[in-house]
Formats: sequence, C-alpha cells, structure tokens
Amino acid sequence: MKALHKNILERLDQIINNTGDHIHDFINNPHAFTRKRTLDAATVLKTTINMQGQNLNSELFRAFGEDATKKNDKVVSTSAYVQRKSQLSPACFKHILTVFNQNLFNIQLFDHHYRLFAIDGSDFNQIWNPKSNNIVQASSHKKKPYCQIHVNALYDLLNNTYQDCIFQPKSEMDERKAAVQMLKALNCGPYIVTMDRGYTSFNMIENCNHLPNCHYIIRTKAGQGGVKEITTLPDQECDREISCLVTTSNYYYITHKASENIHHVQHHYRQYIKYRSKNTQDLSWDFGELCTIKFRACKFRINDAKSGKEEWEVVLTNLDRKNYPLKRIKELYHLRWGIETSFKKLKYSLGSVQFHSK
Repeated sequence: MKALHKNILERLDQIINNTGDHIHDFINNPHAFTRKRTLDAATVLKTTINMQGQNLNSELFRAFGEDATKKNDKVVSTSAYVQRKSQLSPACFKHILTVFNQNLFNIQLFDHHYRLFAIDGSDFNQIWNPKSNNIVQASSHKKKPYCQIHVNALYDLLNNTYQDCIFQPKSEMDERKAAVQMLKALNCGPYIVTMDRGYTSFNMIENCNHLPNCHYIIRTKAGQGGVKEITTLPDQECDREISCLVTTSNYYYITHKASENIHHVQHHYRQYIKYRSKNTQDLSWDFGELCTIKFRACKFRINDAKSGKEEWEVVLTNLDRKNYPLKRIKELYHLRWGIETSFKKLKYSLGSVQFHSK
C-alpha cells in the first residue's frame, strides 16, 4: 500500500511539474511566472494543494521554513504567495485533475466491465467577501449573509477518486444540470452511475437513456410527490418496466390528459419578457415537445419486517433484469454511500473546509 501511495504521489508531482512548465497554456497573463523566483508556477501549485487547516503564515512556514533556515533566508511572505497565486487560474487545477485521472492504471471495474460512479453535492463555506458572487442571504433577518459554494462531484466508488466537479453559487445551484453536464463530458467506456432522489427528473432519465455507455440507478420518491406510475406500485418487492408519455405543451396536456396517461413538463416559456411570476417554473428539458421515456422501477423494503412499520424505496434503472435482478440492484445502490464518506474525508480529514483566500 505504501508503494502504491508513493507511486501516486510521484505521478502527481510529475503532472504538477509539467503543468508548471506549460503554465501559459492555462493563464491569460503572458508576463506571469516569467522571472526565475522561489515561487515558480509548480511550487505555487504544490503549496496550494498541500495546504492544511492552519493559518497562512503557519502553512507557509511548514512549506518553506526548513529550507529557509538552512539557507539563512527569510520564509516566503504571505503577500508574495498571495500575489503569485492570484496569477493562477482554475484551469490549472482542472488540468491536473484531468491528467491524473487519465493516467490511472489497474482501474477496478464492477463485474470486470463497468466503471462505478456516484454523483452528489456538498456545500463549502467561504471567507466573507462582500464582492463575491457566492453570497447567500440568510433566511432570518437577524442573521448575516454569508458566502457558500455548492460542489457537484462525480466520484469513482471503486477507485476512490474524484472524476469531475462543477462549482456553483449556493444560491444558484442546479444539481441536475451539473450532473448532466458531467455525464456528457465523461469518456471512459461502459459505466454505472448512482444518484440520490434529488436528481430524479424526466430530463435526467432521458439524458441518461441517450448517453452511450451510460447505465444509471437513481433513487426516487416512493410516496407523495413522486411519479404517479411509481406511487401506485404495491407495497411489496416488485420490478416493473414503466413507460411515461411526457409533453411540454400545456395545450396538448389539457386536451389529452383525460384519455391518455400523460405528464406535463413545465418548461420555460418562449417569451421575451424580463419578469415572470414567482410561480412560473423554469425547468430543464433537452428534448422535443412529445417524448416517451422508458425505465425500470425496482421497489424493495429497507427495514426489518419485525420493526412493524414498513419502509420502502424505489430506484430507477436501465440495467437489464437478467444480469441485475432486484437483489443486485439493491446492493449496487448501497455502494453509493462511498461518496458520502468521501466528502467527510475531503472536508475534515484533508481540511478542505479551510480556505486561504477570498
């Protein structure tokens, strides 16, 4: 295991060095990082990635203090580091993540065939900055506004790596839109992606149905507020093929809902108006006016029969029933919990809740 970790760190170090050597491919300032200094591009990248939860002075002393003592030099100042870091861009770190994932070897596959992913989101508080785009107005007038970002992550459950991520202001977060964007950018052969019930939507399901190599398991509401074909499933373990007719046309829905089992997606109005009623729904829809969406609904009990009260869950999938019967679907969805534990490690064990800049 130690040899594996060493190998990973060596490869990461090489990727960062290569990114530093070609830093102008990722930043717009042609004059940045042109002089030979202690804080070259690769050093700033490594220092930023290696930072933990201490204040900036302590972190810089940890990074440079020993070498500075040996050479009787001054430790790198916070102002020097901040100025150099401001010359970087998010594209630098995105490139490091992408290349690191491309260079992974001995990748574990589920059933020797599928990559196994999970998509979920988590909130990260930032240092207060009145100029930030990530300001969230507190619900109570007694509380002050704060800065928070929502991180949408695509996580490899078997290889314990983050494959992709999208940042959104908490006040403007759209988890479904981010999930579709990450899945469309994914290029890794056949895969299975698991999602919690906050991602359930006709648009999400149909996007997954259209994506090549995409197999999904999405938890959905089993009771009130769910899709009517699912809420009417019997309170027993069952596995059904379901087909839903969906339209964005309010006229078609009104004139056909009595004779057809149809769903209405309240898509954005095609009107050039600046303001709309707060009740107007503006939902994502990437397909035509009339669409038939097919999926498999798997219902199973999640609590002990001796407990008295019955608790059921329903997941939607496009995996075939022969190779993935109800029991295996249940086991597969259970593996999704790996992304929850990864967020815990990312925030608290690795200290990513500590930001060293605004």
